[in-house]
Amino acid sequence: MPYGAEIIEQIERDHRRIGRLLQAIDNGRWWSADEPGRASLETIRGAAMQIHEATMLIERLLSGIGTNSTRDPNSLASLPAAMATPGP
Repeated sequence: MPYGAEIIEQIERDHRRIGRLLQAIDNGRWWSADEPGRASLETIRGAAMQIHEATMLIERLLSGIGTNSTRDPNSLASLPAAMATPGP
C-alpha cells in the first residue's frame, strides 16, 4: 500500500475513534464539576489542544496541494515547539 494511503487510513481511523469518544462523553453529562471520570480537566484540555493543533497543522500542510502556492508547506516555523521537533 502506498505511504500516502496509509496516512489517509490512519486519519480516518482517528476520526472514527474521536467520534466514538464524543458519543461516550454525551455532552459532559457524566462529568463532575472538577474531575470528569477521575481525570483532571486540565489534562483533558491539554489533550484536546493537541488534537486541535495537529488538525490545524494537517490542514495547513494540505492547503497547498493541487495549487501553485509558493509557500513551503513543510515549514515548521509557525508550529509549537513540541510539534516542530522531529520524531526519532
